Amino acid sequence: MSESTTSAAAGGSAVAEPAPALVAGRRERVTPEVIERAVAGVVTAAGATRRLSPADRAAILDRVALALAADAERLAEDLARESGFLTHRDMVLEVERAIDVFTLTAAATREGFDDMVNVAASPRGRDTMAIVRRVPYGPVLGITAFNGPLLIAAHKVAPAIAAGAPIILKPAPAGPMAGVEFGEIVVGAGWPADALAVLPVGNEETMALIKDPRLPVVSFTGGEFGWVIKDAVPRKHVHLELGGVGSVIVAADADLDEVADHCVAGGFVRSGQACISVQRIYVHADVHDALVDRLAERVAKVRAGDPMDPETAVGPMVTEQAAERVQAMVDAAVAQGARVVQGGTREGALVQPTVLSAATGEMDVLRREIFGPVIAVAAVGSLEEAVAETNAVGGALHVGLFTQDIDIALTLADQVNAGGVIVNGANAWRIDNMPYGGTGTSGFGREGVRAMVEELTDRKVVVLRHRPRL
Repeated sequence: MSESTTSAAAGGSAVAEPAPALVAGRRERVTPEVIERAVAGVVTAAGATRRLSPADRAAILDRVALALAADAERLAEDLARESGFLTHRDMVLEVERAIDVFTLTAAATREGFDDMVNVAASPRGRDTMAIVRRVPYGPVLGITAFNGPLLIAAHKVAPAIAAGAPIILKPAPAGPMAGVEFGEIVVGAGWPADALAVLPVGNEETMALIKDPRLPVVSFTGGEFGWVIKDAVPRKHVHLELGGVGSVIVAADADLDEVADHCVAGGFVRSGQACISVQRIYVHADVHDALVDRLAERVAKVRAGDPMDPETAVGPMVTEQAAERVQAMVDAAVAQGARVVQGGTREGALVQPTVLSAATGEMDVLRREIFGPVIAVAAVGSLEEAVAETNAVGGALHVGLFTQDIDIALTLADQVNAGGVIVNGANAWRIDNMPYGGTGTSGFGREGVRAMVEELTDRKVVVLRHRPRL
């Protein structure tokens, strides 16, 4: 029933231990009774959290940010060590961004989420005003992914606090203790203990929570299973943040050094195990070779190996099976005519940072999510072709565009199908208060402070009519 956690880095001997639940601020062994108490607790707490003022909620959010900052180095080390594959370097950024999420959410909470409608614009609305209140649907079930054990949880918990909604966090099996310790920080900052539970449970128990009518909101980060959730609970409010085949379009006038710097940084963050990592680069044929040379030069300097080494940029895949899948996609592309410019090899779960050139649309590396440290470069004869290729997949989170022509940038931004477009930046660029989510197969709904608060809340219109007395 309970998931397991390990305390050994990649390559060591991992000893599995049952991960505890966090219920009412206490660690407990996961049992059916504990799961039921967790659900009953968040249901009971819903009234109290809804009554917390914006000032109260913002103060809690600020205290979480301060607690994370005060212990940032240890948290980063623990996150890397528990996973055994996420690099220490990436986890330093993970903690920094989680702090940002709570700080930005606190600021937004103080500004407020309610709105006004000018009903007096109609003659029938004379002497009337309408307030649009944001009220929580109810307790939230937040399901996180292995590649962001703290940050993904922060993107679910911080907006829930801002909205006044209790939440059950279901952490990924690859790092359950990160969720438990994060939950303790949140409760320690003043969020009611019954209003947050962390349940590291298995698939059967997770599906039971998804279907539990007492949890009207499900926020899921992960892969194709998200659509299973949406189909299973059509009457619930479901938010999905899923994967994508990250794309960058490079015009002939682009600054190629800037392109190479951004794409290498975005292609190998979390060892490519990120939903918005750079996977596809469509570059005008006139500058294709020059860009490939720059990418090869930079990727040759990317250190791969021990995830606990602060200088390591690329660590192992989450499992050796995942690494085998990545290698198979690279090998298949080469068999179809792609050329390995850098990397292209694997040792166990460690895939070397890889750049492929001469990629074409018949290859899976341009059509399916690799979720590994691989960048595939394709030459295009026109920007129209680049847009068509970018849109040839089922959906997208972000698309990056590099050009010095503002007219081209705005034209292409209208034409690509994506949740966001980054001009003169890679598709992996993100600030955590931006509305963030995908089109088509890449997701449903948006997260990112205000956008996520909207996902967790409904609108209630309060109309005030008065009779002038003077």
